[in-house]
Amino acid sequence: MVPGIERNGLGMTRAAAAMSSAWLVDLLQCPRCGHQDFTPASDDSLTCSTCSYRTAVRGRVADFSGEVLDDEVGVRTRASFGYEWTEFSDWRPSGDENCRDYFTGLDLPSLAGKTVLDAGCGMGRHARFIAPHAARLLAVDFSAAIDQAARNLDELPNVAFLRADLQNLPLADASFDFIYSLGVLHHIDDTAGTIRRLIEKLRPGGRLRIYLYWKRSGWVGLLLGLVTRVRKATTRLPFGVLKPLCWILSVVLSVGVIWPYRLLAAMHVPGVESLPLFVYAKYPFRVLYNDQFDRFSAPLEKRYTAEETRQLLERAGLVDVSVIARYGWIGQGRKPA
Repeated sequence: MVPGIERNGLGMTRAAAAMSSAWLVDLLQCPRCGHQDFTPASDDSLTCSTCSYRTAVRGRVADFSGEVLDDEVGVRTRASFGYEWTEFSDWRPSGDENCRDYFTGLDLPSLAGKTVLDAGCGMGRHARFIAPHAARLLAVDFSAAIDQAARNLDELPNVAFLRADLQNLPLADASFDFIYSLGVLHHIDDTAGTIRRLIEKLRPGGRLRIYLYWKRSGWVGLLLGLVTRVRKATTRLPFGVLKPLCWILSVVLSVGVIWPYRLLAAMHVPGVESLPLFVYAKYPFRVLYNDQFDRFSAPLEKRYTAEETRQLLERAGLVDVSVIARYGWIGQGRKPA
């Protein structure tokens, strides 16, 4: 613990009070000197007592965005998700249904008393689902979405917020019992390396869960190939132009595809659940709209087979690896004890 910091809020520095979760200070590792020696200061900052490295605290967010490893693709990616999760900031349309898909089979009671990392939290919908089951949850995002997550989760006292790059996390190794990264890693150029760095943050015996886009074959694969070609143009568009185009596309898909799916499902037609985009039959229009913007805005989108997903986790050192289909691949494994 940080010496000299009162935990009752009466004598706490503004930075520690703003973070709400002072336990975050104990997890931070200086990106300059590598020491775990941060101290909250009275000017809403955190300072490394070893090398004097200083970073800001904005509201409840500890901001290490100065350490983001950006290239041209990274700049667009960060801007895209910052814009997306600010414009599509309401977690309620997808609600618990989305989380049940992503966390299917997860033993939620096992998170009691544990420290959890949400690696790429967006606007915080998954953190909202997991936080009540854990002792502490750290929500991390490298974009402006982290500010929206802090607003969406403001009433949860066991959640802390960090703006940082998953490829350069200012966090001590072996700090977390469970890490999840959902819909993030396929947008990063060095997916395998990022997985290895996340595993370094796991305690021995800790678990990692990821979600990756899947490769498809046949006519579905041909459709995805067409989407990939269209993305070469859309990922260069200004966000304010792309957003209304995605709204128009979403209306067309909703009327021409999603409504018929709902009718077929109500008639109990076999096999309809396996058709492309059927997942959106479970959600309101806003979720379809959000996801079309996501699909056509992020500059890098990679897809994997089940075996490639398994190999990513096993080659990174995890054991007890499993991969399940859930509108993509959910891969999970355990760090050896």
